[in-house]
Amino acid sequence: MCRNVLFLSVFLIGLFFILSCTNRTTTISGAISRETKLLYSNPDLAICHDGFLDTIMSDDKGRFELRLDLKEGRFIIVKISDSGKKYLLPVLPGENYEISIGKNNELLACGPNKEGIELYQSILNYEPGVMDWSMFKNDTFSRDEMIERSKQEDLAKFKKLLDNKKITPAFYKLIASDRDCFYAFVSVFLSTWDMLKIYRNQETDITEDDIINRYKIVFDRYKPDDEDLMKSSSWDNYVLLQYIKFYKQFSMKRINENNVELLYSEQHFPFWLEQIKQSFSDKILESALALLLYTDGELDTKTSISLYQYLEKKFPVSPYLKYFRDQMNRMMAFYAGEGLDSSIRFIENGDSINHFSELISQLKGKKLYVDIWRSTCGPCRREFQYKDSLDMVLKQYDVIPLYISLDDDSQDEKWKVLVYANDLKGVHFRANRSFINDLSILVQDEQTWNGSERRSFSIPWYMLIDENGNIVEKQAKRPSEIVVTKRLFD
Repeated sequence: MCRNVLFLSVFLIGLFFILSCTNRTTTISGAISRETKLLYSNPDLAICHDGFLDTIMSDDKGRFELRLDLKEGRFIIVKISDSGKKYLLPVLPGENYEISIGKNNELLACGPNKEGIELYQSILNYEPGVMDWSMFKNDTFSRDEMIERSKQEDLAKFKKLLDNKKITPAFYKLIASDRDCFYAFVSVFLSTWDMLKIYRNQETDITEDDIINRYKIVFDRYKPDDEDLMKSSSWDNYVLLQYIKFYKQFSMKRINENNVELLYSEQHFPFWLEQIKQSFSDKILESALALLLYTDGELDTKTSISLYQYLEKKFPVSPYLKYFRDQMNRMMAFYAGEGLDSSIRFIENGDSINHFSELISQLKGKKLYVDIWRSTCGPCRREFQYKDSLDMVLKQYDVIPLYISLDDDSQDEKWKVLVYANDLKGVHFRANRSFINDLSILVQDEQTWNGSERRSFSIPWYMLIDENGNIVEKQAKRPSEIVVTKRLFD
C-alpha cells in the first residue's frame, strides 16, 4: 500500500513538472485599422525589446489574432504601425486577451487580470528625455529611500488588486520583478550621473569609491543575470547600459576626467563584448550579445561582424539571428566587394563640393527628401527602420531620398558600409567641413556657444527640395512621422 502511495506521489510530481514546463497557447486578439501592420515582440526571446519585433497584418475587417506559445508570464510589446504608439502587455500562459485602443490612445484590455493590465499602462516607465528625475529628490528622505518608496507605491496598487482577487499571484509576481528591474535601473542611472559630475569637475559631495560601492550594492541585490529581471523591458538599460558600459568601465578605471566624453566611443566596443562574454552564460549571454549587436553594432562594423559570427557559432539556432542576417550579409558583401546594390549611388568627387546649393544643382530636376545624419547618431539610425515604408510614400510624390552624412574623412569606409548594411537606396553624399559650415547658415536661430554666437543645427535633420532646387520645407517630417500619415505634407 505504501509503495503504491509512493509511486502515485512520484507520478503526480513528475506530471506537475512536465505540465509546468510545457508551452501553453496565449491568444491576443483585437480590432485595429483594416489591413494594418501590428508589430509585436517575439516571445521566443528571453528579453522584451522593441528591436526584435515580428509583424502580423489585420484582415479586411481590421481583426487580428496572435497565438503565442508561452511557458511563463511575459511582457509583450505591441505597436500599431499607423499610430507609432508602443504598449507593454503583461500576459500569462494559456490565457486569452482582447485588446483595443481607446480614444486617448490608451490600451484597453478584456480578459484575465484586466484591471492589472490597464493599471500597468499608467505606472512609471523610463523614456529618455521624458522622465522627471527630480521626483527622487527630497529634503526629508535620501535618494535611495525615495526610490524604494516609489517602488512600494507602485506595488501597493497591484497588491490591492491581488487582495481583491482582481489579479492572480502569477501576474503580481511578473509585475513585481519588472518593478525590481526598473527601480534598480533608476538607482544605478542616478549613480552614473554622480560619477559623471566628478569626471566633469562639477560640484558634488561624494567620491568615486562611494559611487562604486553604491553600484555594487544594487547589482548584488538585483543580479544582472536574474532570469526574472530579464523579462522586464528595463533589463537592456539596466544590464547592457549601466552594468556593462558604465559600471565595468568605471570600476576598471577605463574612464576618467580626461576621456569621459569618449564614454560611448566605438573604441570601447571590443571591451563591452569581452565583458559580456566574461559575465554571462547560456541564454543571458545569448541575449546580451544580441542586444550589443543591435544597439551598438554600427559603431564598429568589423567587430560587429565578428560578434555576429560568434553568436551564430555559439547559438546556431538562436531566434535572434534572423533579425541581423540580411544586414550582416550586406555588410560582409561590402567588404568582399560583391553583390553591391546599383540603386545605391554615391556622389562622385564629393570632397570638392563645399556648398549645399552646389550639391542640389547636381540633382536639379529631381524632387528630394534630404536626410542629414551621422553614423554615431543613434536617433538618426533608428529612423532607418522606416526606410521601406518611406520609399513607398516618396514614390507616390515622385521624390528621391538624398542622404547627407556628417562623418569625417576617417569614417569614409564605415559610412559606406552602413549605407549598404541599412540598404539605403538613393543618393549619398559625405559632407566636408566647409559644407557643414554652409549647412549651418541655413539655420535661422543663432545660439551662443563658448561665449561666441554661431549658427548650429541638430540631427537628424530632414528637408524637402523641389525640382528647381528650392527648399520647400527646411524642417520636414521624420520618416517615422511620414509613414504614420503616409503624407509628406500636413
